[in-house]
Amino acid sequence: GGGRSDRGGGMSSAALKTKAHYKLFIVLGFACLAHSAYSSIQYHKHLRMVGEDYAGSPLDILFEILLGFCLCAFGILNTANDFLPIKMAQTFEKKTVEDYLFRPEYVTFNHRGRVVGKMMLG
Repeated sequence: GGGRSDRGGGMSSAALKTKAHYKLFIVLGFACLAHSAYSSIQYHKHLRMVGEDYAGSPLDILFEILLGFCLCAFGILNTANDFLPIKMAQTFEKKTVEDYLFRPEYVTFNHRGRVVGKMMLG
């Protein structure tokens, strides 16, 4: 039949939905971090108004920072692609030196050599 196989490295729709769920953790983590920054600024303003010295952030702000960091880390680690093995030989055993030296982003055909060559010849 004309059915499509997902063997070519493509992701299934279930995997994409799961990754979207993990991106929600990242958004919630950044929201917690932003709220904790806002709360910290408000706390500093309050201390200045009452004339007290800063002795450290309150525990609720510290807890919110920790929660935001954990949510972001959890979301990022689960949306990232699979990790490569640490042993380089397993990952790069089939590549040649030419594969590493060829960098197509540095190949340019529009440079001053063309103009200089015309000046030298003409």
